[in-house]
Amino acid sequence: MYKLTLELLSALRKASNEEEAKSMRRYMREQFDFFGVKAPHRREISTPLFLAYPPKDSADLESIVRELWQQPFREVQYAACDYLYQYRTLLAARHLALLRHLLITRSWWDTVDTLATRSLGDLTLRYVQVRDSMDKWIKDPNLWVRRSALLYQLKFRDLTDWERLKTYCDHTAKEEDFFIRKAIGWSLREYAKVNSAEVKRYVSTREFSSLTVREALKNC
Repeated sequence: MYKLTLELLSALRKASNEEEAKSMRRYMREQFDFFGVKAPHRREISTPLFLAYPPKDSADLESIVRELWQQPFREVQYAACDYLYQYRTLLAARHLALLRHLLITRSWWDTVDTLATRSLGDLTLRYVQVRDSMDKWIKDPNLWVRRSALLYQLKFRDLTDWERLKTYCDHTAKEEDFFIRKAIGWSLREYAKVNSAEVKRYVSTREFSSLTVREALKNC
């Protein structure tokens, strides 16, 4: 086991809070175990360790992140997301397979949204072939992969590929899953910060769910 993993586990265990852990488990529908360490404290613990144990290269980064992801406590997966993003410049187009693995393993909206809007978003900005791969992701059987395709541009603002986003929203518009409907609305709401008139016009010409429409028009 990597020293980073060992020291992170030890530090989080020392900082654990059972009452907070119970609350976190309830919030995540009892799907994951928690130490009960909130995000600000978790980052106070993890940031110095990330600096002390940087990856040697991209292969080392992938190996470390995969090891962190296998740990049973959710805070360690959150730390893995942060570590991956901190050293994101080591990632290349071929690491899309790693991101997909993380997205479909121990999946829930918390890690999925973090990975989609940070590491995946960064990778798509840097590699056109990764952007093109999103055209397959939006048709993927796994709902978290489809949600990621809807959300990877969330922070792009004026760099958003509006035509592509509309295509993805159109493709998933009839889906009944809450997480997909929410993601469509969320992606449109964020783009409305750049072009609210266009979002309002687009939504008016489509038959989206009421959830999607409410979310999409919050900035219009």
